[in-house]
Amino acid sequence: MTRIQIDFYSESLYENTQAYVILPNSHADFLANGVRRNEEGKLKVLWLLHGMGDDYTSWIRNTSLERYALARGIAVVCPSVPAQSFYTDMVNGPKCFRYIAEELPAFMRETFPQFSDKKEDNYIMGQSMGGYGSLKIGLSYPERYQAIGVLSSGNLIEMELPPQTEEENFLTPIYGVGKNAFGTDTMKDALGTKHDILYLLEEALKEGKKIPDIRMTCGTEDFIKNVSDSTADFLKKKAEEHGFTFSYETGPGEHNWDFWNHWLPVLLDEMGLTSLL
Repeated sequence: MTRIQIDFYSESLYENTQAYVILPNSHADFLANGVRRNEEGKLKVLWLLHGMGDDYTSWIRNTSLERYALARGIAVVCPSVPAQSFYTDMVNGPKCFRYIAEELPAFMRETFPQFSDKKEDNYIMGQSMGGYGSLKIGLSYPERYQAIGVLSSGNLIEMELPPQTEEENFLTPIYGVGKNAFGTDTMKDALGTKHDILYLLEEALKEGKKIPDIRMTCGTEDFIKNVSDSTADFLKKKAEEHGFTFSYETGPGEHNWDFWNHWLPVLLDEMGLTSLL
């Protein structure tokens, strides 16, 4: 397994940024059994998005991502976006949606020509804010992704936020998402727009697009479980009506890396990226 940190300038973010790229080994050993290639010899790629307050290092530092990728023979790209972005072209900030959906894949495929650009070879996944971002990007461009993986997330703009206090905590940045990312007073004011996961799915279905497989999970003690459950109920109903693949599983756990490290390989398997060992 090769892990590469890339530093480059992003025209969408208007700044230098970083990403980790994981490349599988072509040889077999006790941890790997080669590389997953398509008929053209290209690699399958997982685009793995982080949550609010994290960055491109978070999946590497907090999970066994490299080991999971090695066993599956896939490439992984872990990018960074600002905490308040919600993977959106921000009204007061950089164009994070454009960066993840357009610029980053083009840059990575130019830098690593072995990356496949075919729908069936590309997967997008994230946790928390990154799960919301995965749904937003995957449902905006369903023709580009085979599957969407969502950990501890959902249509997060539906969240009921407690009154903001002077005491700061890890949720503090979320109170500025409406104004800074969406241009609305609150996140809920963005319901029914391109920032609304349910709206995006409805639009994709109206246009007759083939929806990627969607796999979701959430911890039973997670503070966003109500939103996750609500989103899952909607997606399940639409999947039954329109015939795309959807699953939702819950299990013991909170909104933390212990839960995400446990469920990461489970969702990879369900998305079709099973171990080659």
